[in-house]
Amino acid sequence: MSTVVLCLLLFQNADYAPSAGSATDAVKRETQLREVATVLSSRPAPSVAEENSKEYAAAREQEFVNKFNKLIAQMMDFSESYKSKQTMDVKKAAAVRKAWLDLEKSEAIFRENPKK
Repeated sequence: MSTVVLCLLLFQNADYAPSAGSATDAVKRETQLREVATVLSSRPAPSVAEENSKEYAAAREQEFVNKFNKLIAQMMDFSESYKSKQTMDVKKAAAVRKAWLDLEKSEAIFRENPKK
């Protein structure tokens, strides 16, 4: 029985198609991965100016969000006070005005166009 198995193993083809195909597929995948790695490494790193401008834009956006949220909170506080007392609280109205002016100062879209 063992001699039959040994004979069959001797006649086995070394170039069995699935093993050869998988080896070539592995080589192709490896080549593609190396190409992707070289493309990614050859990309220029973002410059310091680009990074600074992105950080500046993110900080400006966060500043706008904070000032807008403050304005909304002041307006809600004013409206709750007006609903409950049916009179205008001057201090709360002044706080709304201050929050609005603070938002206007920080954003260019609220500023008047000087060319007109």
